[in-house]
Amino acid sequence: MQDMQVRPMPWVRQLVIDAGRAARRRHAIHGLFEVDVTSARGALRRDDAKELFTAFVIHCVATAVAADPSVQAYRDLRGRIVVFNQVDVGLPVEVEVDGSPFAFTHVLRDAGRRTVQDLHDEIHAVKTDPQLSSSVRKAPWVHAYLLLPGFVRVALLGAVHRLPRRQRALAGTIGVTAVGMFGAGAGWGIGFQLHTLSVVIGGIARRPIFFQGVLVEREFLQLTVSLDHDVVDGAPGARFVGRLRELLLAGDGIRSHLTEKEPV
Repeated sequence: MQDMQVRPMPWVRQLVIDAGRAARRRHAIHGLFEVDVTSARGALRRDDAKELFTAFVIHCVATAVAADPSVQAYRDLRGRIVVFNQVDVGLPVEVEVDGSPFAFTHVLRDAGRRTVQDLHDEIHAVKTDPQLSSSVRKAPWVHAYLLLPGFVRVALLGAVHRLPRRQRALAGTIGVTAVGMFGAGAGWGIGFQLHTLSVVIGGIARRPIFFQGVLVEREFLQLTVSLDHDVVDGAPGARFVGRLRELLLAGDGIRSHLTEKEPV
């Protein structure tokens, strides 16, 4: 009886390996925090609530970045700092490739000015038909890229980070990864640093707290914010986290006013 399987490495996995090697060259700082999203989730009691909640978090992230675009700045090949005013979110979307699941990066353009429902509709449409994404339509170029030697591929990926306009076109100005969509329970995640600012949407923890003098169970979303410290300092990053926390607490984009005051 055979006690193991040997099979070829899927070509899509090589893209992940190359991305990981290129990401090691960046000096990232990470912040792990959580925020009470009980009211926001309570407003999303729909069949597609999980996908809609992801769109809500992306909306809040993009809105917080739009308030201070310096957190999505890039350093070009001449050492200059390039700051984009428009927020384009690179979101991994899982599809089936050659019989195996693979997450490609779809870019949500101008996310800082779009509604939660609008973002949700685009994410849902791309999941339903990946060919709607320009990233998937570039697949033939990927096969040509994989013919290059490994050190050349990694060097090219590193160079993209220093070519801000190319980075924006291919992967967006910031990255958001929603790992919480694929599992249940609490937990944080730390991904590859492929953007100056990356946010990983983790799990949701349920825990009892005293709220308005009563012991109740609340839901806390766990998030990881990663910054390229070569470009962004900790203080702007902390201010971004503060804005993001406020937007999530307020249920920004879901409803204009909450009927209860959230705990801090």
